[in-house]
Amino acid sequence: MDEHLSSNIQKLEELFETNIDKGLTSEQVEEKLKKFGKNKLPQGKITPWYIIFLKTLIEPIVLVLMAAAVISIIAPIIDKAASGAKIEVSIEEFIDAIVIFSIVLIDAILETVQTLKARKSMDALKSLSKPKAVVIRNDSQQEIDASQLVPGDIVVLEAGKYVPAELRIVQASDLTIDESLLTGESLPVEKIADPLMETTTILAEMKNIAFMSTFTTNGRAIGIVIKTGKFTEIGKIAESINENDEQETPLEKKLHSFTYWISALSFGLAVLIFTTLFLSGSQAAWSNYLMIAITLAIGVIPECLAAVVSITLSISTKKMVKQHVIIKKLQAVETLGSVNIICTDKTGTLTQNRMTVKRMIMDNKILESKIYAKEANDNHMDLFLKSLVLCNDSVTEGTERIGDPTELALVDYAEIIGYDEQDARDTWKRIDEIPFDSERKMMTTVNSINGINTTFTKGAIDQLLKKCTKIMIDNVEREITQEDIKQILQISEELSSNALRVLGFAFNNNYDNEKDKDHLEHDLVFLGAVGMIDPVRETAVNAVKQAHNAGIKVVMITGDHASTALAIAKDLDLAYSTSEVMSSVVLNKMSDDELLKIIEQIKVFARVNPEHKVRIVDALQKNGNIVSMTGDGVNDAPSLSKANIGVAMGITGTDVAKQASDVILTDDNFETIIRGVNEGRNVYQKIKRAIAFVIGVNLANVLSIFILSAINTVSPLEATNILWMNLIVESIVALSIGMGSNDDTLMKIKPIKGKNSLFKGLNYTFAKIIIFTSMTSIAGFYFGMSFISEQEVLSLTNNTHTTWFAAFRDANININNKIELGDHGRTAMFIVITCAPCFYANFIKLSNWKSDKKIKLVINKPLWIASIAAVMLNLIAVFIPVLNNDVLDLISSNSYNNTNWYLVPCALLISLIPTILMLLLDFVTFSTYHYLPDPWRRNRLITQEMVEKDNIAKIQKNRKSKKPID
Repeated sequence: MDEHLSSNIQKLEELFETNIDKGLTSEQVEEKLKKFGKNKLPQGKITPWYIIFLKTLIEPIVLVLMAAAVISIIAPIIDKAASGAKIEVSIEEFIDAIVIFSIVLIDAILETVQTLKARKSMDALKSLSKPKAVVIRNDSQQEIDASQLVPGDIVVLEAGKYVPAELRIVQASDLTIDESLLTGESLPVEKIADPLMETTTILAEMKNIAFMSTFTTNGRAIGIVIKTGKFTEIGKIAESINENDEQETPLEKKLHSFTYWISALSFGLAVLIFTTLFLSGSQAAWSNYLMIAITLAIGVIPECLAAVVSITLSISTKKMVKQHVIIKKLQAVETLGSVNIICTDKTGTLTQNRMTVKRMIMDNKILESKIYAKEANDNHMDLFLKSLVLCNDSVTEGTERIGDPTELALVDYAEIIGYDEQDARDTWKRIDEIPFDSERKMMTTVNSINGINTTFTKGAIDQLLKKCTKIMIDNVEREITQEDIKQILQISEELSSNALRVLGFAFNNNYDNEKDKDHLEHDLVFLGAVGMIDPVRETAVNAVKQAHNAGIKVVMITGDHASTALAIAKDLDLAYSTSEVMSSVVLNKMSDDELLKIIEQIKVFARVNPEHKVRIVDALQKNGNIVSMTGDGVNDAPSLSKANIGVAMGITGTDVAKQASDVILTDDNFETIIRGVNEGRNVYQKIKRAIAFVIGVNLANVLSIFILSAINTVSPLEATNILWMNLIVESIVALSIGMGSNDDTLMKIKPIKGKNSLFKGLNYTFAKIIIFTSMTSIAGFYFGMSFISEQEVLSLTNNTHTTWFAAFRDANININNKIELGDHGRTAMFIVITCAPCFYANFIKLSNWKSDKKIKLVINKPLWIASIAAVMLNLIAVFIPVLNNDVLDLISSNSYNNTNWYLVPCALLISLIPTILMLLLDFVTFSTYHYLPDPWRRNRLITQEMVEKDNIAKIQKNRKSKKPID
């Protein structure tokens, strides 16, 4: 790069074998394309669909499910081999394995499809902007696809165009380029064509280099392509991002931990149940006990959980697309919900990315821009508006304006007042000018109509006032006094303290084309000034408030000066004191340990560079925070990649930023991030609710079966009953939990810490489900056994017993006879364990019920429909021949008679008992918490109320200390 900076045109032509006037030949282009490749940014390795699919199959919880399927295949074979029976295999014996493998397959397909959809969404975003380049080739100017550029190409740059490759500028006219996407510099940078005498490695100081993907805001230039694709500055950053390893999301960590926990529990239960049955029953029936133990252990494993997680995340992902959010990875939805710090750029995210005139200085006083109306006889205002639109290099093409953001704001304001910018430019022709430069800090144009020449000048107000000898007050010109200057500068400082950029305007009628141009900027008449700002988005103010209510800290990271950043932060109610602001100068002097101690107090970082952003994110993460980082530029890519969740802008964002991120906002709106957080929290809560339901029901079933097996020495349920419950009923109900509407009360509580267990806060729910369901299941079994007559017992025990309980305890009774003896109890218990969860699933509420004294009944229509469907399936299973007796070992359809016809409706009524008990307990708990608090909690509530009032008073005081910019 050093050689390119200091070389003259002749040396550059020799170096790249090109000609400034004629460009490269077609043969040279073809040769260089082979050597350097296409001018495209390096892409990350694209994982083939089959690898994505296979990865989903080796996740821990999926491996457990497949192990369960294998066991369900070999267990019947072991049983037959142990009993000496002929080993014959039928399709019925593989039903369990088929269902489990089907669930695993569906889950893998869903996750693969969603990942590929997200990839297609990214490709669609990229296709929105396929940049073109104007080049000189074969001695003619032509437009080509920018990807076809090669080193040595001669590129023509114009205002409003992106720089298509790394260029060494060789000709320039008033060229300014917006490099904010690369360097973070908020204002356009002046570029020159001269060789640099001193070499530099600082990008912002390379004045004769135009960097790829930066934007030309003004002027025209010609440059030689010196680097393309991965060799450009942007390409280097893109390549470094591709080397970063992906981090596990909080949900993935918790699910992995959960898988190990459930696997250990499953194994432990298998050993415990087998040992208990073996010691308390007939040791000759060990193979039957082994089958029971294995089946019940498998019953603990939530076979449907992987599908529930994927489908819930997939549903939320589709919802978020409608809310202008594209999720690149399913688990990123949940990570958003875990975020407790959002680091965000200012420009375009919190602000509108559109400079706007908010105040005017006229007649030595501040005027509200939005309430000022141009009067017909107001000569002062007419001249002022002329200076805004005529001393201005912005270009209007149809409905689109191109130019410097400051100049665009001036034209926009003139039109709002009612001034016709195009008519003024057509009428007052520009005949001379002095372009803006950073030394003078002024720009001057001479415009003429009917031989009348008027000079208009704009610039930094302190510099402009030095050139003024007169001032216009109330439509009258008079000599400007020191008091006038002092007053104007005081007003200007007041506006600057509120982050407004102040620009002054003046005129005179002293143009003489025979004199040196310097005379144009002397003896000026001061007209007034404007105060401009990139105003905060109205939605951003509310979004920041929502974030604070949700316990999320918003940190603004910007390249602006500390005073400007603080003024914007005050408008957002984000920060109020200079102690909450840190500049890069202070940051550079701090050690990592010092930064860790103070970083939680800082809400605004000013004048930062890309490396600062990475350091800030790293420090926040080391303090145990889950950090979201927003950005749009190439310079944001490393920090986007470093954050727990990177959020890129879809409109203004570069491909590099989008590639480094996990989430893309298609509307570039900060409020959309908060909506994403809300969705993420609801996803997490729905998954927790599904886990509470599935694990609670499974443990309740295992507990009731264990108790009854220990008492009766025979299992009250068969393996097929458990698998029906786990694979049919639980799947239908648990999947529908994720389809319900969102609970907005979740945005009133603090975010979930990443280290918290997936079961945190579920003890109360688990206890309710396990205790009430197991008690009712046991009651249901004994209710069903009451239908067994003495005659039936005698028949199945060879007249040795008159009661079923004694028959169960007799080790000499054939195990198959015992199973048949329990058909009535099994049928009633089957109805209870399969229907009871369908009823109370609709009332498992894990939201922040402590935050509201009103009881809110949230109706989840998909869950109600699923619950009714599951109950209907259970009843169908009870009454359909073959399925009821041969598969599920329930009483056959023709066994219902005048004495036991009411078994099924009564069992259904019994299955309502857990729901009733849970609702009663919830009502008592809710009422006690809100209306009968214990003394300790009452005192804590009073203290919290006092602290909240004190905080509100402080905020109001801080608000009064600033003038809001509307």
